[in-house]
Amino acid sequence: MIAIARNTTIAVSNWWNLIWITMGQVLSSYGRGGRVSFIISLLEPVILILLLYVIRGLFRMGTTSFGTSLFLFMATGFLPFYLFLNISGRARAAGGRASRLPGLTSLDITIATTLLNSIVWITMIVAIFVGMWLYGIDQARPDSIVTSITPLLLLIVMGMGIGMINNVIARYFRLWIFIYRMATRGLVFLSGVFLIVDLQPLWLRAWMIANPLTHGIEWFRVGIYGHYPHNSLDRAYLIEWTLITLFLGMVLDRAGIRAFAKK
Repeated sequence: MIAIARNTTIAVSNWWNLIWITMGQVLSSYGRGGRVSFIISLLEPVILILLLYVIRGLFRMGTTSFGTSLFLFMATGFLPFYLFLNISGRARAAGGRASRLPGLTSLDITIATTLLNSIVWITMIVAIFVGMWLYGIDQARPDSIVTSITPLLLLIVMGMGIGMINNVIARYFRLWIFIYRMATRGLVFLSGVFLIVDLQPLWLRAWMIANPLTHGIEWFRVGIYGHYPHNSLDRAYLIEWTLITLFLGMVLDRAGIRAFAKK
């Protein structure tokens, strides 16, 4: 038993070293050719938040936001939403990247890419909230850090699973990536980013709660605000989506590799 435990520990350590090296390679690839697109993907949600904030201020538009700051409300919606979009997109692209290390699988590359982008995005989200708090928005200090971080982790894992599924579909239907991008960005209107789900008409609420991203955003807002209206929040629904998409992604990824290997 001791020998098995020692061998397992060594194997896990060697695997983690490969993942760590791969994360460095992925980061260097962003610096060579994808730095601009990488920076734009990070700035996109911030630019949209600022744009909406300015437009609503100029036209004195009413808002259904919660709390004392419209900017904070928008941030609690856009940042988790774009975290999912970024992870799913990067995980999809990682599945088609060739390995430069022996013994490294496409799943390992996907995991490394997901970890790297997750660290970058979580760091950016923390920096934005710290900046808002220092600016004087007291509610930017989370009511519960654990409650705030849990839905973000679930969205990261679900994004990885969706990305792997999209990678397999795109091998047979290349137009799928364009369709997916348009469809997911359209989901911003049905994810509770702009609205408080519990205050919407029943017909609209039914569509919104069918979207797992809605529950991730609501869960995140509960962690930030504490007393946030969340009767529509179904934590189990988001967890189920996360586990199912990850399972399907891994199964389809293995099946896709075998199918292409036979050709």
